[in-house]
Amino acid sequence: MVLNILSLLGNVLVCLSVYRNQRLRTSTNLYIIALAVSDLLSAVLVMPLGEIVLFSGKWPFGKTICQLHAFISLFVIYVSPATMSLTAVNRYFRICRSSISYQKIFSHRKSRVWLALVWFFVACYIAIPRLANWQGFEFVPGYAQCSIKHLGERAKIVHYSFVLTVFLAIPLLATTFCYTKVLKTIRQHNMAFNIRMSAPQISVHEIKLSKSLFIVVFTFMSCWLPLWVIVLLKRFFITTHIPRSVELLCMFFLYISNTINPVIYSGMNPAFRGEFHRIITCKSSGLVSSQRLQRRNERDGLKREGPRAQPLDEEEGIQQDSPA
Repeated sequence: MVLNILSLLGNVLVCLSVYRNQRLRTSTNLYIIALAVSDLLSAVLVMPLGEIVLFSGKWPFGKTICQLHAFISLFVIYVSPATMSLTAVNRYFRICRSSISYQKIFSHRKSRVWLALVWFFVACYIAIPRLANWQGFEFVPGYAQCSIKHLGERAKIVHYSFVLTVFLAIPLLATTFCYTKVLKTIRQHNMAFNIRMSAPQISVHEIKLSKSLFIVVFTFMSCWLPLWVIVLLKRFFITTHIPRSVELLCMFFLYISNTINPVIYSGMNPAFRGEFHRIITCKSSGLVSSQRLQRRNERDGLKREGPRAQPLDEEEGIQQDSPA
């Protein structure tokens, strides 16, 4: 119950912050919003029903709600790693490639298109097999929620082969590759700055944002990998029952992953932290001051030379060269 409330409040704060503060409406923050929305879906439609099941010991909501609950829970499980990997690729192009390459692939409009395509693909993968009666949804007591009912051994193997490849292995490999490159580039940037060598210009904000998103991804993977391990053991390798406490521990890890992201944003991103504080204290949104706006407009008019130069900071509008 506590995790459910914290997840609901924290992710609502993230969404409200971006709604209230124009400076937070950047292409990168679109991915943060997407993660917050997926966590909100879990906090509103998955976690509360699971908690009621834990108290009652049964599914009291009927078959229709079970079908919806299964769809949403599976959607959150599949769409989160896909969004995480897309976020990592965004960071890779922002930090490691030229600003021209970044704008070609991750402009504000194209970022919305990428997210829409990923979410639509995940929704279709869950809905089409169910509507075609290739698989069903049923209540799974061990997980205290509704999930997939496999209609045959072959269908189960095909399903998990696809899911593990597309929604686990590929996102994990892509995320690992991208953040390895990002962290390497940031280290090179800081070393070059310390010895006053020429280096690709990366703003302090971009470095801090990359580090915070890396922590989000690392925390996410740490919470979700135990679930996949136990699901595979239960579905394929273990004939005896897994202790229910272990199964419920996996769901606890999932709930933690839904709750922890706003804490990371507020702890490592001053813009989000400031907006959280203004919302909680019922203050008006912090807008860009006229002086800063004027300075940004002046800087926008200057030509930035060099193929490796980064664009102005997306949120602050000020390019900074000092290391984080």
